[in-house]
Amino acid sequence: MIKINNLIAAIAAIFLVLNTPACSFPDITDNAQNYSQYLDEADLYYKKGMEFYKANEYSKAIDALKKSLELSPDRTATRINLSVAYINRGTYFFNQKNNLEQAASDYRNAIYYLDYDGHKPISKLAEENIHIAQTNLGNVLDAMEAGSRKTIAKALRGQGKFTEAIVEFKAALKQDSDNIELYEALGDIYRALQKPVPAADNYKKALSKDSTKPELHLKYARALQDMGKNEIAVREFNIALNTGKEGQKKEILNDLEYIWIEKIKENPRDASAHMNLGVVLQKKGNLDGAMREYKIAETIDPNDITTRLNLGTLFQAKKKYNTALRAYDTILQVRPGHILAHYYKGTALRDMGRLDDAIKEFRFILKKDGRNKMAKEALFETVMLFPDKRDTLNTLATFAKNNPNDPATQYKFAFYLHSINRQDEAMKYYHRTIKADPGYTDAYLNIASIYKEKNRVNLAVSVLKDALDKMPGNVRIAEMISAIESEAATIRYHNALQMHTNGNYEEAIAEYKKIMEISEPDSDLYVNLGAAYQAFNNNTEAIKAYEKAIELDESNSTAYYYLGTGYFQEENFEKALKTYQKALAIDPKNENIKQAIESSKQVMTARLLEKGILEYNRGNYNEALLTLNTALITEPENADIYYQRGMVYDAMEKYPLAISDYEHAVKYNSGLAMAYYALAVDYDLLKNYSEAKKWYEKFIEKSQDTENEYVKYSKQRISRF
Repeated sequence: MIKINNLIAAIAAIFLVLNTPACSFPDITDNAQNYSQYLDEADLYYKKGMEFYKANEYSKAIDALKKSLELSPDRTATRINLSVAYINRGTYFFNQKNNLEQAASDYRNAIYYLDYDGHKPISKLAEENIHIAQTNLGNVLDAMEAGSRKTIAKALRGQGKFTEAIVEFKAALKQDSDNIELYEALGDIYRALQKPVPAADNYKKALSKDSTKPELHLKYARALQDMGKNEIAVREFNIALNTGKEGQKKEILNDLEYIWIEKIKENPRDASAHMNLGVVLQKKGNLDGAMREYKIAETIDPNDITTRLNLGTLFQAKKKYNTALRAYDTILQVRPGHILAHYYKGTALRDMGRLDDAIKEFRFILKKDGRNKMAKEALFETVMLFPDKRDTLNTLATFAKNNPNDPATQYKFAFYLHSINRQDEAMKYYHRTIKADPGYTDAYLNIASIYKEKNRVNLAVSVLKDALDKMPGNVRIAEMISAIESEAATIRYHNALQMHTNGNYEEAIAEYKKIMEISEPDSDLYVNLGAAYQAFNNNTEAIKAYEKAIELDESNSTAYYYLGTGYFQEENFEKALKTYQKALAIDPKNENIKQAIESSKQVMTARLLEKGILEYNRGNYNEALLTLNTALITEPENADIYYQRGMVYDAMEKYPLAISDYEHAVKYNSGLAMAYYALAVDYDLLKNYSEAKKWYEKFIEKSQDTENEYVKYSKQRISRF
């Protein structure tokens, strides 16, 4: 193992710190005697820690110095010496105990207390020790062959080792400074450690990368609240409330309620706090409580329009519409152009069923502010409530005609036409929507859905791809493209299988290829393509398809099996056998593969045996031996191969080897009569007459034809022994 040699540097650092001047402390503003005792206790732990350190009792030194630091976190000497104790203990664990985990833990803690604890000492000595700890930690991680710093950080966090996790998350950020997940994780850990300032800082950095995450706004709000920055926290709470999940709203409202109650405690005459508390209570459904707070706010500040507006919405929630209207009208008497008063008055009129009057309010807003989304949505929602749907259609048509450059108006009319199955007209107005606003996502999606309903999938995909070119990264459009293509591929796949099953192989091949053009590469699809080619007697293309299937998925046993059949069909039996064996390794219980392996072995053996006999007959004995030896590799218990090889050895006058092969032949096939005869003759030639007699007798016993010349010769030889 490589040893870490920074112990001397760390020891040098300790003496430098021991000789530094006394550090400065914060001003004592009150309770001076208790604060003095508090500092004395920190000094006591510090002195104990240094005594333990000098005695090389690093663990006790660390415990004492940490207690000192908890009592007085801004003391530079304590912080640096604590880090040195960690570095020395880490080096001991690495060099003496080979305990890499503990060494890494100590180096991380040294880095944390010097750099990430919120009280970073500004000194050259601190920088040197940070460098030592970071270098040593890197060496330890190399020795451990650890994974990425992000992976390590997540594991440490899961183990509850928060200070160490912070060090690893910080290291991960140096490699990926735009990773929102890392900032959020740091915020979570710092908040768990009750350090709201760095927690809020990390949440803020995460939000600077992506401000669309309600959960991040909520976490940031709570960290700000922990810091006492309630005004900023309220803003973040409200963002989370308006954009977050329904299940979180009650919790957020409780947080806001607490903030406003505390504000009122500080100043009971704060009209704004009472009004905001009323808003929270109204959203929680506590209408009586909300009414009480609004009334208090109105008493404190009778001219506040926001309070009066909230009173109106409260009466509206209680379905006291006339009272709500009076509240809105009192605002409009003073501020005739007040947008929100007109808006809420319109919604109250709509809820009362006075649809025409409601529309007038919304149209008033749109004349002043043509882009007001709330008024537009409310207007269209009101139009949809007309009892006679012809009125709805005519009104939407009029709005569309009078506002050709307003995408929302064009879209609403298109959507209504779509909903009543007037697709061609709907298509026309969806296109007008896009003309007015090329980034109107829903218009593209609905055009594509109409094409899909008309079974014109290619046009649907084309429209969506054009939209994606204009809006790269649009998730909804990308997802719809994927869904349509997947559905189209599935339908075509079923069609191709039907063609294949019906024996229309050429058509099936064409269909499989078209599917590949519109979908992700798929191993099983290539297997089917290969099977169609094979059935169509195009074995070359079949093999290419099976090889592609294996390239995509090396665990596809079916692909290996069919590839083996392709090689078998080409009479490349050795390659077929190897491929079948790969298939069986993946799927060891497959009987079809087992049978294919046996068939390959039998054919290979038969071919090799036939070749061996031919070479024997030609007198090419060495070539015959090589061929028969190869055959035995495939089938090591084949009697015919041993018998034939014995004949080769006989021809080469290698009788002991021939005898051995003939004995193997009768061992594996006791009915192979000529092997007994060959054994007898070889023993006879070697003048081992007792063995020769034994094998002549067995040959006669096994022979079917008792009058053939070999039997007669055998009997003649026996009579002479």
